[in-house]
Order: sequence, then C-alpha cells, then structure tokens
Amino acid sequence: MESTSLRILEDPKTEEIPEDDDDEGFISFATTKIPTYTIQLDENIREKCKTVILSEGLQATEFAKNHLPLVSPDPIGKLIKQTQLDKSDIEIWGLQYKEPEPSLFFQISQDILLCTCSSTMSSEDFYLFSQTVINSFKSTTTVLILTVSASSNFKSDDHPTFMETPLMRTLATSNYSCSDFLKGTRLEQPNILGGVAAGILTVCDIKEVPAIACVVFSSTLNLEADMVEGFTKFLGSVESTRQLPVSRTGRFPIRIQSAKTGNLYI
Repeated sequence: MESTSLRILEDPKTEEIPEDDDDEGFISFATTKIPTYTIQLDENIREKCKTVILSEGLQATEFAKNHLPLVSPDPIGKLIKQTQLDKSDIEIWGLQYKEPEPSLFFQISQDILLCTCSSTMSSEDFYLFSQTVINSFKSTTTVLILTVSASSNFKSDDHPTFMETPLMRTLATSNYSCSDFLKGTRLEQPNILGGVAAGILTVCDIKEVPAIACVVFSSTLNLEADMVEGFTKFLGSVESTRQLPVSRTGRFPIRIQSAKTGNLYI
C-alpha cells in the first residue's frame, strides 16, 4: 500500500526587487524578496481531485462551510503566505505584526475539494495566490469560484430591485463548456469581475484550465437566503457538482462581525 506523504510546493519564481535609491518617506525592512505562497496538502489528495471549489469573501465562505457536505469541519490542508519581514524591524516602529491568515482546504468528496480564500489577502497577492493554487493541481481539474458583490456594483438598464432574485451571474474561461442554464447567466458588459476571482480566472485562461466563477449580487453583508439559492442553482448546473447534496437550511442569516469596507470588485 502506497504511503501518503505531505508534500509542500513552493512557487520557484522568487524575484529580486531592485532597491529604490530615493526611498525617503518610506520604511525599509531590509528585504528585497517578494512574498511566496506555500501549499500544504497531501499529494495523493491533489492527484485524485477533479474539482476545486474556491470561496472568496465572508458570505461565500460561510455558505460553503455550512451548506456544502464537508467530510469534516476540520481542514485537511492550507495555503500559507510566507513573508520575508523581520518582526523586530516592525516592532521598532511601534507597529504590531500579524501573521497572514492561511487559506484552508476541506474535503467534500474523494474528487471534490473546497478552498476558502484568506480574508486578509491583499490585492497585490491575487495573481501569485491564484498561480500557486492552479499549479498545485492537474490541468484537467475543474475550478469553480463562489463570490458575492454588492448589488450597487451591478450595471444594468434596470434597477437591481426590479430584477429577478437571486441576482446571480457567471463568468467562465474560454475553454469551459457551459450548460444552457449557465449560458443564460453570463455576466453582461460593462460589468467587470475583480478580486481573487478575476485572478483565478486569468491564470486558468492562460493555462487552459476549465474554470467558471459565480457571483451573487446582494445588498446585505450577511449570508441570506438569496445567496444560498444562487450558489445552489449554480452548483446544480455544473456537471461535476450536479449530484452534490447542498443543504438549503443552514445557519443563516449569519451575522458577519468583521466586515471590511471598500469595494471588492472593479
């Protein structure tokens, strides 16, 4: 019987950032290396995986963790951001250093995994994070992305309150084969998807990995029934998750205590 082992993958492309001679007004932490992402997930699990569901944002993550049939509430792996900063350098300036929160992997079935994206990820890390995730799985793996955006971000001739609910749209890579239902939910122009979802779709499109993102537009910061319905319809229309039992009666609405301000999408 082949023994399972925990293999750690690192993005080998660690580039040197040239120092700026004119750095007046900036705090230098005496490092020239950019951060890297390291994945800690059993190689055998990655080999067997055929579909990865990524949840971006607090509402989508709460849906995934409470409404999808996870084998266990405990994560089976993580994706960690490793920085080159020296904590002592930061503390000299009276600042507190907090380790970045990892993105976590959960098992749904033998061939379906859930990855909950870290809520502390900065916009500068979107592409590097996406690249590390996609490079960690086979190119034939299907990537599904769940995310939520404010209804005020949706651009249409009709006001969002007069449109169908849930207001759910999808955006796929060029080589993803959509069902008839998903073809009717394509994100209309001039709407643009941003954030981690855009980074993942970009990497998947370049590497010809089949991927599709589902964005539910909502006017609330809480996980509500319309979000659950939108994500459930989406997963039920995807070939690899069509038979996935999704609970419609989870612990919602879930009050989000640490909601961030600012636009998540452009």
